[in-house]
Amino acid sequence: MQEIKQSSLRDALLASIGDFLWEEGFKKDDITKRGILEVINLISDYHEEGTALYPEVLVTNNLDFFETIPNKDVVIQEGALTIEEFRSAVKLCAPLAINSWIIFIEVKGNRIKYGITSAEMTETSPSIYHQTVGELRVEYKDTTIAYIRNIGQKTVELAGLKNRLVVSLTLDEPKPLTMNEISELCQSIAAGCEQKLRVNVKTFFEKLIDETLKIGHGNLIGIVEDDDKKIDNLKAEIKGNGGIYLAKPIDFQSLIEDSEINKNSESSINLKAFASVIKSMLNHDGITIISTKARLIGYHILIDSYVNKGDVLVGGARSKAFVSMQNCGHFKFCFYKSQDGNIKIWKKP
Repeated sequence: MQEIKQSSLRDALLASIGDFLWEEGFKKDDITKRGILEVINLISDYHEEGTALYPEVLVTNNLDFFETIPNKDVVIQEGALTIEEFRSAVKLCAPLAINSWIIFIEVKGNRIKYGITSAEMTETSPSIYHQTVGELRVEYKDTTIAYIRNIGQKTVELAGLKNRLVVSLTLDEPKPLTMNEISELCQSIAAGCEQKLRVNVKTFFEKLIDETLKIGHGNLIGIVEDDDKKIDNLKAEIKGNGGIYLAKPIDFQSLIEDSEINKNSESSINLKAFASVIKSMLNHDGITIISTKARLIGYHILIDSYVNKGDVLVGGARSKAFVSMQNCGHFKFCFYKSQDGNIKIWKKP
């Protein structure tokens, strides 16, 4: 009789999650380890009534650290620590975790508490991700944090104060990820803005583009120097092939400055309204063009072939367009995201 052997992706992931939690200082707790695996599995491809949702989940041993971050929260449930409660946290809170709200799960001893929280007071406020485990993170005394979010097709990031684990729930070759591509893109968008506004512009676009990429099926973004003559040359050479160059570019630097100075409902509504427009443009076929002073120049721009002898082309029309953007000489920075989540960037030497 043949010997039956088993190979389990689940067991491998459990071991990796256990190592991550141990390195982050979490107490050795089999329920929390398995509960986080359930959260990862659920949010890797979460749908509610046929609609894809992208909830982000923060697991901690101590919610008191939020005293250092102005936030709003709604507690949904509290009870005994079980794996089922981790599943319930996602299922009950995921439909609520939209528009800057995330799911929190606090594990203390044999108790669990969960709900939703938001720390974003304005459109230019840093996200909770950046304030807890991202660029703005600080060490919280006696506090452990595990931040879980979907970053691509069946791909989930588990980030802490010390480490990051990228979990792929497919057997495809893992894609190289630095997690800095969006930051570099947004730095290019803010490069020509007034010094006092650069951080605000970069923060605004980081959140906007991160949200946009989650719901899209592939993107091309080109950054051009904010010079009228150079922009006119771009328009003259790259006709767009049915794309749209705006007669009056949308000036996000001005909108953000107005929101930051006036801090009233009208300026906030204006910024949110135009943010909604650019999200739709970014997820349109073709290139969305933005200047180095955060002005939206055009969208749905289809570029002719600028492929040189020796260029390596992998993929379809979007991949070819990305190479053409690099070769045409008009862009300072190019950003590409494929339908399956592969991200590439290029910066002009």
